[in-house]
Amino acid sequence: MRLELKDLPPAYRAQVEKQLAEQAKKKKGDPMAAAMKQAKAAGRDFDSMGEYEFYIGAVLPKLATGEIKACEQHPRFQLFPAGEYGGLVLGAIQYTADFRLDYADGTVEIVEVKSKFVRKMQRDYPVRRRIFIETIARPAGWRFREIITADSRDEIKRWRELAKEVK
Repeated sequence: MRLELKDLPPAYRAQVEKQLAEQAKKKKGDPMAAAMKQAKAAGRDFDSMGEYEFYIGAVLPKLATGEIKACEQHPRFQLFPAGEYGGLVLGAIQYTADFRLDYADGTVEIVEVKSKFVRKMQRDYPVRRRIFIETIARPAGWRFREIITADSRDEIKRWRELAKEVK
């Protein structure tokens, strides 16, 4: 008598299916690990697979053609300086974008790549984004683009683990 997956109780079947999927993934290779290795080989640090994919798919080809003349990763902008008010010490507040793209025509674009998960976890992000847009981007005439990816919590965790391993 041969036992089939459908003969197993649901909990055991789910466990076996998960193990089979992990084995198949190992045989095929890990695309996330391959992407991390390519990013490190190019001397770039990306906070997520979404950032990496945006850079490879949208930025790199335009850098090659000259449409984009410069790409700065993780530029920091000071929103408020450190200070003191009524005996209260106030730390500086900064906004760090994912990319600053300087186009050949003089246009500057700030790009933020966020997963739905990270966007929810960073509760102050919408406020920092708005302050950045109103005090820095809009007055300078810069474009701002936000890309929302489907990266899950587990994928983000895996990307960070790979980044530590490859260093």
